[in-house]
Amino acid sequence: MSDPGSAPATSTGSPSLSGAKPMLFIGLLIAVAVLIGLVGGLSVVLFKGDDSPPVASQTAGASQETSAQAGSTASTPEKSATAPEVINPAVPSTETAPTVSPMERESSSAVVEELRKAREAAEAKAAAEAEAALAEAKAAEEAAEEAAARAAAEPSQEIIDWLARAQISGVKLSGTNSKVILNGESYAVGEFVNFALGLKVMVIQEKRILFVDENGKKYMKRL
Repeated sequence: MSDPGSAPATSTGSPSLSGAKPMLFIGLLIAVAVLIGLVGGLSVVLFKGDDSPPVASQTAGASQETSAQAGSTASTPEKSATAPEVINPAVPSTETAPTVSPMERESSSAVVEELRKAREAAEAKAAAEAEAALAEAKAAEEAAEEAAARAAAEPSQEIIDWLARAQISGVKLSGTNSKVILNGESYAVGEFVNFALGLKVMVIQEKRILFVDENGKKYMKRL
């Protein structure tokens, strides 16, 4: 026969073990979670510790760049001090601009006035010379026309008739002072014997007298 007291003890013991297993499993899960959290926290701390030196190096590099820039900035005044100053030639400085005195202005005005007068005088002279040359050319042309007309003219019949009626009384030969007595008057070479006909003595010879009219036509009368 079995003991009635042992059966209940065995039955009561198995339920307590089965109830303890879930609690143990939950506790393990919590422990694992806590462990994972700790590991993650440690890894974050380690990673932050590893990142700090580059930041420090960047800071040092930035300080070196700042010092280099400061050095270059400090050296810039030395370069600018020795560099030549460039002045814009398009805008002259008022300090160096030349000043013109009233006397210089008056002198320049006088020079301009003299140049103007000289130019006007030169222009007037050139105009007068051109006018004189034109007048001379016109006179030469008229003389040529008159000479051509005289050459083409025929001897005057009126002069021929007058010389036929004229009387020569004698001649006086004396080199350049020869004279002829015509119609009772004495005439030398070059003198007019008839103003109306334009007839004058040209040559006086022993046996003949030459006359010339205003057209250059020659006439002869023998003694």
